[in-house]
Amino acid sequence: MDKSDLTNIQWYPGHMTKALRMMRENLQLVDVLIELLDARIPNSSKNPDIDELAKHKKRIVVLNKADLASDGANARWKAYYEGLGFEVAVTNAGAGAGLKQVEGLARQMMAEKVARAKARGRLLVPVRAMIVGVPNVGKSTMINRYAGKNMAKVADKPG
Repeated sequence: MDKSDLTNIQWYPGHMTKALRMMRENLQLVDVLIELLDARIPNSSKNPDIDELAKHKKRIVVLNKADLASDGANARWKAYYEGLGFEVAVTNAGAGAGLKQVEGLARQMMAEKVARAKARGRLLVPVRAMIVGVPNVGKSTMINRYAGKNMAKVADKPG
């Protein structure tokens, strides 16, 4: 096998391609993008395509499964992503730890938009968010914990 054969290998899983297409189609409908990363391996669990797709959106980076990483490592990764200009929350979605912080950051990021809408007479101004991340970072667990019921199926396969 020569090098040209290696460049033609399609490694990107089909379900991730489908998810990126859906994200592209629906991104204009959301105010805030919540990107979940595995706190144990933040850079390895980050999809670089999300940076390009969401470059004009407000974004919260969530270091999930923080209970499985050291406090020191969590603090260093939090500082790293904050240095890149992101709002960062450290969570353990399975136990519900840190989810209020994510909600608070989203509300804080959208405070100006909410204030403008209320000034125009709108009583209820929802903050619309999209939760994204590679498989197994805890997206379904976070959604279910936040909703207080099983809204998203937690499984070892995409869905």
